[in-house]
Amino acid sequence: MKSTHEILDEIMFYIFERAKCEEDTYKYLEHVLDYCKKDYQQAYKKQKGVELTMNDIKQKYAN
Repeated sequence: MKSTHEILDEIMFYIFERAKCEEDTYKYLEHVLDYCKKDYQQAYKKQKGVELTMNDIKQKYAN
């Protein structure tokens, strides 16, 4: 069984490899990041019943 670290490394590898297939790699990575933030926002609301703002999410990441 893979560790969380190994799985995250593999996820990052495939995201970056996929991004390199795009003309604008940075734009694609920003798109994936936005998707992840929105997915986290929805999951948090479902679990906790509280909707986080994007500023809340950025602050959680900064901490």
